[in-house]
Amino acid sequence: MADAAVSDALQTVSEANGLFTSDIYRVLAEEEGNLFFSPWSIQVILSLTFLGAGGNTAKEMASGLRLPEDKNTTEQGFSETLSQLKDVNDVTLRVANKVFVKKNFEIYEAFKQSAGKFMAGVEEMDFVQGGAAEIINSWVEKVTNGKIKDIIPSDALSELTRLVLVNAVYFKGNWIKQFTKSATRPELFYPESQPAKNVDTMFIKDRFSYALISELDCQALLLPYQGRRISMLILLPRELNGLPNAEKKLTDVSLQQIMSRMYRPEVIVHLPKFKMEYKKELKETLMKLGMTSLFGDAANFSEIAKEGLKVDQVLHKAFIEVNEEGTEAAAATAVILGATSLQHTPPQPIIFRANHPFLFYIVDQKTKVVLFAGRVSDPSL
Repeated sequence: MADAAVSDALQTVSEANGLFTSDIYRVLAEEEGNLFFSPWSIQVILSLTFLGAGGNTAKEMASGLRLPEDKNTTEQGFSETLSQLKDVNDVTLRVANKVFVKKNFEIYEAFKQSAGKFMAGVEEMDFVQGGAAEIINSWVEKVTNGKIKDIIPSDALSELTRLVLVNAVYFKGNWIKQFTKSATRPELFYPESQPAKNVDTMFIKDRFSYALISELDCQALLLPYQGRRISMLILLPRELNGLPNAEKKLTDVSLQQIMSRMYRPEVIVHLPKFKMEYKKELKETLMKLGMTSLFGDAANFSEIAKEGLKVDQVLHKAFIEVNEEGTEAAAATAVILGATSLQHTPPQPIIFRANHPFLFYIVDQKTKVVLFAGRVSDPSL
């Protein structure tokens, strides 16, 4: 019995993650240009914060994070997902959580236990002196192999800071089918409303999981990493400037539905190499998703501590590099508190030419969570 309940909780969390990914993507995508973030990192650390929330704050957070109000399900689901993500083989995946607490600040035992279920150690710290930001930053830098530096600006912490909750994710994986280095060459890429430019474009011809998704007017391609458990899913609009239209319709079809419709034809793939760094303070983004009270004096975190607490900032940073061998990606989030029928495979190969803006996701096939998501508007930037 226990197992069924546990896997229900895991499924609840993975479904919530899919919905939260498209919600937060929609808000972040309002700004133009390249975009890269970890919906998983943001959701994990906010969900731990949610476990300490009460009243209206808890209601808003559950709704904004697409979680049930029942905290046991959330705790159980994240706990199991995190432990399954620990035993990923053939690629490097590190997910780490930590709660930094002001020295001598009393937090409830129950919240410490919740943090434990999220595999988050609790560490006491003097936020005013003793280089607290540096200590937190070096922890994040270590988890992310040096890719995410200075997540906490030196002026972010003050004598009012009580807790800093941090999540960091790092991924490095090689493609099962690597692109041939010698075939990489400059090809034209057409950024939206800008002249075309030459970018280094990788090339491969092989059998891949592929589908045409009519709802989004996109081609979908799955590029698996070693071990086949983690894959990159690319959604390429059929029209050169079809991305805004596809983004509007993202909620019409889930990533799981997209992957369930795939078949394995021969595909000729042209994919630009790209590298991105992204950083964002997420307060406004989260407020657009209905999570408002946690930032104000009406915040209720009565299940963390007796003292009144509110969230000051939610900081997120992410990094990705995609090349012929594979992908390296990292992200960190800090919450600072104060089937359609398959057609017969055509004999001629399908051409998947990513020479205009496209969307991509890095997905764990086992737990179904979206570790990273993004948009390539201009690979040359």
